[in-house]
Amino acid sequence: MRLLIILTCLYLSPVILGNDEKNETTFVATHEWQVVKKGTPIPKGLHVRHNFQTGVTEAKLIDNEDIEEKESSEKSHSNSLALHPEKTIPEDLDPPVFSEKSNLFDYPLEELKARLKKIKQDEPESPPELIKQKFRDYETLKKELKALEINITTDSELLGNYFQKFQNHKNAITMGTLMPLEVEEVLDILYNLEYLLHHIDNAKVFTDMQGMVKIISPCLNGTNNEIKAEALRLLGTAVQSNPKVQLKALENDFVQKLLHILSTNTQIEVRSRCLFALSALIRQFPAAQKVWINHGGLEIFGKILVHDQLQIQMKVMKLISDLIIERQDLQEVANTEQSQLKTKAYLSVDLEQKILTNEYCKHLGNLMTKSFKDEIGNQFKASNYEFLETISESMITIFPVCKYEFKSSEDSLLHTIQHLLSFYQNLNTNLEQNDNDILKNLTLLIQKLQAPHDEL
Repeated sequence: MRLLIILTCLYLSPVILGNDEKNETTFVATHEWQVVKKGTPIPKGLHVRHNFQTGVTEAKLIDNEDIEEKESSEKSHSNSLALHPEKTIPEDLDPPVFSEKSNLFDYPLEELKARLKKIKQDEPESPPELIKQKFRDYETLKKELKALEINITTDSELLGNYFQKFQNHKNAITMGTLMPLEVEEVLDILYNLEYLLHHIDNAKVFTDMQGMVKIISPCLNGTNNEIKAEALRLLGTAVQSNPKVQLKALENDFVQKLLHILSTNTQIEVRSRCLFALSALIRQFPAAQKVWINHGGLEIFGKILVHDQLQIQMKVMKLISDLIIERQDLQEVANTEQSQLKTKAYLSVDLEQKILTNEYCKHLGNLMTKSFKDEIGNQFKASNYEFLETISESMITIFPVCKYEFKSSEDSLLHTIQHLLSFYQNLNTNLEQNDNDILKNLTLLIQKLQAPHDEL
C-alpha cells in the first residue's frame, strides 16, 4: 500500500524532511504536481506530499479539487493528513464537548491537539512543593515507620511474651515477697492474658503452653488476694464454653483447688471469682460435676446458704438452677444417639439424689423463709429485689426435685409465701415508678411460686 503524507506548509522556508543538503534554487509552484529537489526551500501555502517508499517529495498550488480530496480522505479515515493555514483554530475557542456517540475521527488532528492544549492551559498546575507533601519516597516512609516502632505480633507471640514476663515474678508470688510495683506488673499480665483468652482459640493455645500450671496455679497458691482473684477470673474465662480447656483444668485438679479456696478464703471478691470459675468449669461437663459432688461441693454450697454474703448465696443458687435446667434440656436434643449418651453421662452424676442427700432443699427452704420474713419486717426494700428474685426463681426451678422435702415443711413455707404475697398486694406506700415496677414483678413471681406449693 502506498503511503502518503500531504502537508500544507505553515512556515516561510522550511527544508523538507530536515535534509542537510542545500539548494539555493527557488521552487516555482504550478497547479500540477512537481518533484521538489532535496534541500530546495518551499514557499508558504503549497500542497505538499511525500512518498515514503520512493523518498520523492512533490508540491503544487492549492485548488478546489485538493480541498475536496482532503475532505473525502478525512471521511474515509485514510492515512493522508492535510493541514491548511486557513483551518488554524483560534486559541480562545472553548474545548469540544464529545457525546458518548461522537467519533474522534470526525475532528481534524490539529483541532484536537489545539483543544487539548487549551484544556491543559486552563488546569492549574500543582507546585512541586505541594506534590512532595502528598507523596513520600520509600526512604522517608521507612524512617517514619521506624520512628513509630511499629511491631506487628500475633496473639500467640503476645501469649509467649506474657509467659516470659510472668516467670520473672513466679517465685516471689508463691513466696509472698512481691513488692507493690511487682504486684501491679503481675496484675497487668493477668489482665492482658484474660483479654486475649476471650478468644476460644487463644484459650486453647494458652492451655497447650501449660498456662494452667505455669501461671494460674502459682497465683492460686500465693498469698496475695488481688492476684488470686484475677487468676480466678483468668481461669473462668479460659474454660468458659471451651470443652478442651475444661478437660485440661479437670485433669489438673482445678475443681478440688476451687473448692478448697471457697472453703478457706474469707475475701468476698476471691470467693465470688472462685464461684465464677467453678461455674464455668462444671457447666455442660458431667465429668467435672461428678468430681465436684464427690469432693463435697454440694455440702459446701449448703453451708453457704446457711450463712454467707448475699452475693455468694445468689451465685450458688444460680449455679444449682443451671445444672438442673441442663438436665431438663436433654429432652430437647434432636439427635437420639447424642441424647442417649448425654443422658447416660448425667445419670452417672446423680445430681438430684445428691441434692436431697446433702439437705440442699432444706437449706434453700429455710433461706427463703428467713428472707421473706425480713422483707416484711423491712416494709419493702427495693434494694433486696435481685436477691428475692433469685431465691424465688431457684425455688421454682428446684421444686420438682425437692417437692417431697418441701412437703414436710409445707405449712411454714406456704404460710410465708402467702404472707409476703398479701403484704405486697396490700402495700399502701407512695412508691416511685421504678420501685412500683419492682413490686409488681415480685408479686407476679411470688404468685408463680405459690402455685406449686398449693399442690402439696
